[in-house]
Amino acid sequence: MVEAVYKFFNGALPMEEVEGLLTGYTPLICEGVFREAYLLSKDVLEPVNILLKSGKIPYAAGMYVGRLRRREPYFIPSTDFLQYVYSSLGRVFKALIVGREGLKPFLYGKDVLKASVRKCIPPIKKSDIVGIVGEDEYVYGLGLSTIENCNEISSLRRTDPVAINIFDVGWYLRGGTEAREKKYRIE
Repeated sequence: MVEAVYKFFNGALPMEEVEGLLTGYTPLICEGVFREAYLLSKDVLEPVNILLKSGKIPYAAGMYVGRLRRREPYFIPSTDFLQYVYSSLGRVFKALIVGREGLKPFLYGKDVLKASVRKCIPPIKKSDIVGIVGEDEYVYGLGLSTIENCNEISSLRRTDPVAINIFDVGWYLRGGTEAREKKYRIE
């Protein structure tokens, strides 16, 4: 799992920093409809081990890290994990900072348009999963980048998409309960 997280950040974090973020946690990979990764603290590890020894398998436990996939993108982090990373390191990267007027449509499942991007924080390349972050530095969701790098934004029209909505925290409020993955293709 350390390798998947390291690759996700495209070298923005040295391996030592990734390992530091995961220190003190034990990874748990759960498989059901999806392969999902969790980080278990010592407090949670003991009850999980008791469950496993009794033949029961927990579906989820600890901090939800994200989804592991068999094709690109191989790792889709959770908003909680990105929030943990950004807060722990004291900086945001591989993200789009979106103004309030752009967050509202995003939270209703729409894509991020150039007009609502306040700042692009590298490294970002086309088809990357990027954090969609408000000006309050809260992670509101994930997007699939449509730009090759942050410099490309200036040449776009106001209504051009910069990131396609993959997941937003409004999904739960809209009644999102189906275990289905949005269909999108890496080109």
